[in-house]
Amino acid sequence: MKIGTRMTSAALLVSLLAAGMLSCADADAGTQETQQTTPIETEPVTEAVTEDPALRDSLPEVDLGGYQYRMAIFGTDIQRIMTYNDDEDGNIVNDAVYHKIRTVEERFNTDIVLSELSYQEEDQIAALKNAVIAGDDTCEIAQGHDVNTANVSLEGLFVNIYDIPHLDFSKPWWPAATMESMTVAGQMYMMFNNISYSNLAQMRVMYFNKDMMQKLDFEYPYQMVYDGTWTLDAMKKITAECYHDLNGDGTEDVGDQYGYVNMPNYYGMLEPFCVEPYRKDNNGTLYYEVYLDKTQRIVEKFYDLIFGTGGFLMKKVDGYADIVLKMFSEGRSMFFYGSLDNAVTHFSNSDVVYGVLPMPKLDETQDDYYGGSFDRPLVVPTTAQNLENLGIVTEALNAEGYKQVYPAFYEIAMKTRYADQTDDAKMIDIVHDNVIISFTYLFGDYKSIFNMMWDLFNGSKPTADVASWCAKNEKAQTKRVEKLMTFFEEHRS
Repeated sequence: MKIGTRMTSAALLVSLLAAGMLSCADADAGTQETQQTTPIETEPVTEAVTEDPALRDSLPEVDLGGYQYRMAIFGTDIQRIMTYNDDEDGNIVNDAVYHKIRTVEERFNTDIVLSELSYQEEDQIAALKNAVIAGDDTCEIAQGHDVNTANVSLEGLFVNIYDIPHLDFSKPWWPAATMESMTVAGQMYMMFNNISYSNLAQMRVMYFNKDMMQKLDFEYPYQMVYDGTWTLDAMKKITAECYHDLNGDGTEDVGDQYGYVNMPNYYGMLEPFCVEPYRKDNNGTLYYEVYLDKTQRIVEKFYDLIFGTGGFLMKKVDGYADIVLKMFSEGRSMFFYGSLDNAVTHFSNSDVVYGVLPMPKLDETQDDYYGGSFDRPLVVPTTAQNLENLGIVTEALNAEGYKQVYPAFYEIAMKTRYADQTDDAKMIDIVHDNVIISFTYLFGDYKSIFNMMWDLFNGSKPTADVASWCAKNEKAQTKRVEKLMTFFEEHRS
């Protein structure tokens, strides 16, 4: 809930202007004795301010009369602040989130607050589900864990996003590729947009250790990316030269140096190769089909990368993520595939000099580089009242997130502060322009091929036998897709 007092944007502007005028006055005072003070009559000059038409929303200028827009944001405080912030704290990204909220509140005379549902000890989309089933009007919009929210969306408790007024899907704050992916039979029950910057923060990139690359006499792979030759095989050639038994115990363990360290969850590793098995035909009907040969090649290359010379797989133990991040932060891995936010939370405060790359291509015939990503989707419960006002505020928050928060995180926090070369910024652009949120991952309930390497690599006898895995799971996966299509057909308007 809201607490304390907040400086309005108008008051903030006045204070900034006052500070600016004071500075000018001081400067004038210092030169007043040597400058002529004869007044000169001039015509007032009006400087035209132009705005990119693409950044103008199409919303009506209306007074919503104090309409309360309640957001149920599940998760941790860190996850919550990516969407909602009620105070300034000096952090440029957090403050941008705050000003996003304030801008919309002042423009439309609305009150944007956290719903009481937000104060769950855990990420419990079930709390929202129970409230909707009970008919309780508890919030206008909710945000939760991706797969959990996708599963609950199949129970008919959320509003079809296309039925909400004032949402302009032609605007850049609505990601076109994700919208297309998430739309089935004219329906989309989860929003992925710029109300939150979690999608950007969770975008996957390949980090590399610049100092280690120089010491081993490798050129930074930027030019390979530009030339289209940055492939899994090219990466493997580098990783194979990196292993060193730092602690001298004769065993490959967390105390050594590696070419590549991998977490046991394999997040976002298959998405960059466009092997989505939950597909849509020309009529928009879902069906299941695996790119078996291509997927087999990809998994074999990852198997060789992880279990071959220079690779290290971190077993799933308590704190495994922190262990892997520490290994890279301490300069004991050439490569690490992680979220863009890892640079902010871990690497920026370490001594490692890192660069950023996209996930390598499967081979040089692949048309482009892609990036896997994850988000915390937003949903509108069927109990929400006044979709007219709800749509206005939702679209406005989305637009302001794109115009204020997106640049703060992407341009300033990441591309300038945490990436130390122009090439790194260009690499982030390449990934961002081709980022993928997988429909299959979201609706596969942890049993699709995007969870396959967990089964294949984490057992006592790691294997790259994709064909056997697919044969074993084909029946269940086909039924899953049929269940999805049944839901969408039943709710087709």
